[in-house]
Amino acid sequence: MNPRMVATVGTLLIAAALTACDSGTDADAPASTPAGEKTGLAAEVDKLTRPLDAYPVPTAKIDNARSLAGKTVYYVPITMQSPQFKVTLSTLTKAFDTVGIKVQSCDGKGTPTDVSACITQATDRKAAAIVTDAVPYVIAANAFGAAQAAGVPVIISNQIPDNARPASKTLAYIPAGGGPMQEALAKWVTVDSGGTAKVLINQGTDGPAPAVFVGQGKAVYEQSCPNCKITINQVSSANFSLIPSSTSSALLKNPDITYVESQFEQYLQPTQTGVQQASKIGSVKGLTGSVQLGGLQALASKNFLNAAAGQASAFQGWVDADAAMRLILGTELPQYTIPVRLFTRESIGSVKLTAEAEQSGEWYGPTTFTDEFKKIWGVS
Repeated sequence: MNPRMVATVGTLLIAAALTACDSGTDADAPASTPAGEKTGLAAEVDKLTRPLDAYPVPTAKIDNARSLAGKTVYYVPITMQSPQFKVTLSTLTKAFDTVGIKVQSCDGKGTPTDVSACITQATDRKAAAIVTDAVPYVIAANAFGAAQAAGVPVIISNQIPDNARPASKTLAYIPAGGGPMQEALAKWVTVDSGGTAKVLINQGTDGPAPAVFVGQGKAVYEQSCPNCKITINQVSSANFSLIPSSTSSALLKNPDITYVESQFEQYLQPTQTGVQQASKIGSVKGLTGSVQLGGLQALASKNFLNAAAGQASAFQGWVDADAAMRLILGTELPQYTIPVRLFTRESIGSVKLTAEAEQSGEWYGPTTFTDEFKKIWGVS
């Protein structure tokens, strides 16, 4: 395997095994299980609601990170409509500040034309590297190819690897929590519904990855909740204004829906609007992935949302910085893991809902990870 492919998706918060058709009630527990102790899928869900004891910071040092001072790295998210990418941009900038690297952001606006223009701009301005977020290679293949040909290394994060364009000395993939978030939500729905959920998922169409991520969640339903029914409504960042009407239409066509999920938080508000238009706000439970501060505040207010899954976006910024420096310097990338956590109405009370907490990464684990990165970069 190419050494650049070692950065693979993972999560320290999701148990490997699934328990088939387990609603996780105490009645299902063995006689030896202490009263009140959760078992099976319910125990997995409970574990998913807790932060990590420690972040998975790589240990391999970067000996000459300071030599990159004065260089500029471009950050290109698929769309700045996503609150997640704003957090990652902020922490990426803070991480690079420690070694003197500048960050220039460029909004992909959810279209191949804008994404390609951003990448071309970075290439023309001789960026040291380009970090993209949730941008599939295929939608800007020519621009990505031209960047690498010009000697500008590219990192594609929050995406599935493109098998036709394998990782190389100028290309690295850093998948993140899209699939594990879907798995976490599917487990919660299975337990919450007692295995009888009817779920509408507003699934993104910005490249092939969203469908793959949703497929990981559907695999949980197939194994653990065979009586659950999943309906997919396709939505996109480029056609944002159509989300409310398509959501409403899907609900009217499927009146037995009991859960409505926005795959990513940027779709949450228009999804909720569509639920309201269908007069279903009081009869369905809302879910979202990629949750950030606004979504967690909505969860705490008990307004539509009942559960949300998120990935450690603040940590992602530091991981992206670490990977970019290694790629620029031509050193091997370690295996990265981006933690995922599940938030529910029952657990949200223990979460500090402030912008400072969002930026610090404390929702997912101890905030000392920044000092750990600076130590391996030789700038502590």
